[in-house]
Amino acid sequence: MKLKKYLNIYILGVIGSVILIISEFFSWFTDYSLIERYVIYSSVAIEDSFLYLFPLMSGIICLIASSLVIYKIELKIKCVIIFFVGLGFMIIFFIDYITQEINFISNPGIGFYLGVIGFLLILFNIINILITIEKQMDGN
Repeated sequence: MKLKKYLNIYILGVIGSVILIISEFFSWFTDYSLIERYVIYSSVAIEDSFLYLFPLMSGIICLIASSLVIYKIELKIKCVIIFFVGLGFMIIFFIDYITQEINFISNPGIGFYLGVIGFLLILFNIINILITIEKQMDGN
């Protein structure tokens, strides 16, 4: 019973990471997905082309951290640090990309919503991990 509750709580990180990875392949503010924009911008050698891979990298980093938390519970503190590194990429992407596309902010695509939902699920997972760490420290 406790294992089932444990997996239900920490599976949010996996779901959020997968949603973040999937958001890479849907349109955000234009008709192109982020992976298509990366290919287009890297073919004409625009220096910001790597920015469009940040949701994919963030999702992969957070998926690794989520898998480590589920696999070995003792790695919770280290995984929170990995989560923050992954979310750092996503925050940089949000700040830079949304300021570039501010004209189109009223017409977001499904990728934008998936990216925000994935980001929030991962953030909620981090909060849950930190709360359980605090409860374990108070219990000892």
